[in-house]
Amino acid sequence: MTKDYELMVILNPRLNADEANSLNESILTLLRENGGEIIKTDPWGKRMLAYSIEKVQDAYYYVNYFKLDTQAVKPLKRLFNINENILRHMFVAR
Repeated sequence: MTKDYELMVILNPRLNADEANSLNESILTLLRENGGEIIKTDPWGKRMLAYSIEKVQDAYYYVNYFKLDTQAVKPLKRLFNINENILRHMFVAR
């Protein structure tokens, strides 16, 4: 079953802006490879965090909107958890 999703990712600030953009593009590529259809990407840029994560005070924010099969979300979460440049991520079914 395909649903509309919103994915917010918070990326490591030690990356420069180009590296952060390319990491988000690789996330979008993973979504496409798993049958996702990208609707829109909203880059928020580098912002201060509400609380520090791993002694980091700011990070790059991206919000991606897409359609994806519900069975493909769990393996993607696993991949995002092991990537050390992704500080946090959150899938929301819209």
